[in-house]
Amino acid sequence: MNKRKGFTLVESLVATAIFVLIAIGIFQAFISLSGLVQMSRLKSAAVALANEQLEVARNLPYSDVGIIDGYPVGKIPYQKTDTRSGANFIVTTTVRDIDDPFDGTIDGTPNDLNPADYKLVAVEITCPTCRNYQSVTLTTQVAPSGLETSSGNGALFVKVIDANGQAVIGAKVKVTNVLATTTMIIQDITNNTGLLPLVDLPPGNLAYRIEISKTGYSSARSNLNATVLAGQLTTLTLTIDKLSNLQVKTIDQYCQSTGPFSLHLRGTKYLDTDDTVLRYNHDLTVPASGLLNLSDLDWDTYNFTPNDSNWAIIGSFPLQSIFLPPGVTSEVKLLLAPTIGRGLLVSVRDGVTGLPLSAVFIKLEKPGETAQSQSTSHGFFRDTDWSGGNNIIDGGLEINNPAGEIKLKMILGNYVSSGYLISRVFDAGTASTTFYNLIWQPADQASSTNVRLQLATGDDPATTTWNFVGPDGTANTFYTISGDNINTRHNNQRYLRYKVYLSTENNLFTPNLSDIAITYSSECLPFGQVFFSGLSLANYNITAQKTGYQSYTGQVNISHDWQTLEITLNPQ
Repeated sequence: MNKRKGFTLVESLVATAIFVLIAIGIFQAFISLSGLVQMSRLKSAAVALANEQLEVARNLPYSDVGIIDGYPVGKIPYQKTDTRSGANFIVTTTVRDIDDPFDGTIDGTPNDLNPADYKLVAVEITCPTCRNYQSVTLTTQVAPSGLETSSGNGALFVKVIDANGQAVIGAKVKVTNVLATTTMIIQDITNNTGLLPLVDLPPGNLAYRIEISKTGYSSARSNLNATVLAGQLTTLTLTIDKLSNLQVKTIDQYCQSTGPFSLHLRGTKYLDTDDTVLRYNHDLTVPASGLLNLSDLDWDTYNFTPNDSNWAIIGSFPLQSIFLPPGVTSEVKLLLAPTIGRGLLVSVRDGVTGLPLSAVFIKLEKPGETAQSQSTSHGFFRDTDWSGGNNIIDGGLEINNPAGEIKLKMILGNYVSSGYLISRVFDAGTASTTFYNLIWQPADQASSTNVRLQLATGDDPATTTWNFVGPDGTANTFYTISGDNINTRHNNQRYLRYKVYLSTENNLFTPNLSDIAITYSSECLPFGQVFFSGLSLANYNITAQKTGYQSYTGQVNISHDWQTLEITLNPQ
């Protein structure tokens, strides 16, 4: 009996997988080989085409070796399209007059007054639609049949550098003779030293407009057209550098994204010689996500102002403007708050280091108005009305009689002896916090009454056990003086509550509170800045004081809905 044994299902799957892997490998190898063959074919076609163009230049009369509507003037088109091997190639031809140093150079020793010794012809073949294609460039020299003769022309050397003064290689230079009766445009690139030497140019007063560009770089053009004089050299230096990106983020003082927000962003560079047309000057809108990405910006200093009736900029990271270096992605955070009348954003810098100064006491005042005072880099939590929210109140307090005031409850014409209130939860938006002072109003109470407070902090309002403590960090002490420093154990905590105790020794009197505030700083509050709102169109007196620094006294005129003032304090 013959027993035939077939493949199991597992064996069949393994064999199929091996076959598929081998087949894929063979197919990928075939694709790669086909690509190499195609690339080699395109390269050969490009080289042949470039050689053809060079042969055309070699066989032209010397006076015709030049660019149509360019310089040197000639009969060769600057750019054309040619189809070879099924591909559309772009042929770009550049012709330059060369000043050979064998007989001196223009403006050199000896001074060569006839600097056009011979011509350099460069042909570049590109194919934008060809995959993985690399451009081909071939060059040749074409010399005149006789001796050079005086042309009465001059020379223009264009130097292109970056923001650090380094040469920019391969920058595109476009030179236009704006006084020529016919079109005359020179298009070329800088060499390995960032220089494009143009010799034997027709003289002209303010005749040549120069424009510089390079992919991924900013652009530049000459503020004044260049002048070329007979037998003389004119040198012009222009600066370009890599483009940058800017992220604009809008947040509130609790680190929450805020938007939409309209603003105006402007740079400091100008396009024109009269400094009237800014290179960047745009109205923008940050979306509801609180993030706006701006790409391909020039390196520059950018200033931002609000352009929104609902929001005001009450601080920024960095201070009020941002320098955007070349070739980077930078971020600016704008701290927003609802608009309340006219506002003034004040920033304070150290006069030596230029860094923002925190804990600077700033006072703003004018006759007829209540003075406003704040400390830079400090924000605050504040309660002035306890009738709503998530406060916890025992039976001994009144919070709405009158509204906006805490006091002991009166029963049958007498105040109860004591009561307490636990506040709602305050969220700083980040655990990177520093708490400073606990302040309340009115600060002075009758001698027979008592106001005491304690604080509790935590990282999670849902799970935190609220342990209320006093200025020594224990539950045995209380804050009893308005303005007391808050114990450092609360720092680097995101959430905070306070507990206020009221008591009286005389049932005919009650303590009362109309305002409780906690000052703090965090990574979401701007350093060295304060914002004053609700201002009038008027002159205000302003003072700035910090221990160890000379005080500042000045006056600021409020003339806009939102404006800024920068103060510099020098160490004593």
